[in-house]
Amino acid sequence: MEPNRRMLAALCAAWVPIAVTAIDQRSFIELLEHRVIDVKPVGLGGHSGESLRVTVRNNSGGPISTSIPVGWVFTSQVPEVQDLIVVREELLAIAGGASRSVVCRAFCCEASGSGPEEGEVYRAGRPGSAKLMALAQAIARSVYPDEIVQNAVWVLSDSNDIASMGAMDSTAMDSLRLVVSELSGQPAPLYSMQYVEEEGRVCSQRPSSVQRHLRYTTMGTVFTAVVIDRTGHVVQVLHAGTALDAGTHTLAFELDVNGWPPGNYAIHAHSTDRAGVHRMPFTL
Repeated sequence: MEPNRRMLAALCAAWVPIAVTAIDQRSFIELLEHRVIDVKPVGLGGHSGESLRVTVRNNSGGPISTSIPVGWVFTSQVPEVQDLIVVREELLAIAGGASRSVVCRAFCCEASGSGPEEGEVYRAGRPGSAKLMALAQAIARSVYPDEIVQNAVWVLSDSNDIASMGAMDSTAMDSLRLVVSELSGQPAPLYSMQYVEEEGRVCSQRPSSVQRHLRYTTMGTVFTAVVIDRTGHVVQVLHAGTALDAGTHTLAFELDVNGWPPGNYAIHAHSTDRAGVHRMPFTL
C-alpha cells in the first residue's frame, strides 16, 4: 500500500464520531410554556431603570439560547405592587441544568401601585399589550432618560396626560413623545405637567403643576397673561402689565394647579405691540 493511502487508512480507523448536542433556540414564551425553563424575577428596590434581576434555570439536559424579549411584563406576586415591563432585550445562553441571572431595564406599568421593595418577588409574567409592546420596542431602539421613559409608559398603561413627558423641545426626546402621541391618540405635548407625590403610590395621577414657555420678540411692549377656565373666568394672573424691553424674551409660566377642578383651561397672553390674544390651552 502506498504511504499516503496507509496514512489515510490509519486516520479513518482512528476517527471516532463526536456527538453534537443541538441548541434549543425556542422563544422565551415557548420555553416557559413547555417548562424547559424556570424563571425567578426579584425586584432590586426601584420601579424604573435597572430594577429587576431575573434568574433563569435550564431544566433540560441540553443548552438553550433565547432572550427575555422587549415588551415582556413581569407581574408582582402582591397585587398592590406594580408590574414591570422590560424595555431592553436580555440574551440568555444557558447550559443544560445550569442557571443564569441578568438585570433587566424595566419600568412600572401600574402607576397606582406601590413601588417594589428590594427582594420583591415577581411571577414569570406575560407579553405586554400591543401598544405597550410597540412603545417598549421604540424605547429599545434609542437611549432615553429613565424619567421620560417611565412617564411614557404611564401614558399608555394608566392613561396619564402626555404632558407628563414634558413639552416638545426640539431634542431627541421629541421622537419618543411623537411615538406616544400616535399610540395614545393624545396630541404632542406643548406644555409640561407634574403630578402630586402621594405616599403608597408611585404616581398619584393628580396634577400638581403645569409649566409653559413662550418665546416673544418685541421692539418693546407691555405684556399681560392670565389663566382662564372653560367658563371664561380668570382663575390666575401671571403677568399684569409687565414691561418688556426690545429683544427676544423667554417667558416661563409655572402654575400651581394642585386642587384645581378637572377641566379645560387656557393661558391667554396679549401685549400692546400686536393685536389679538395668544391662547395656550391645557387640560387637568
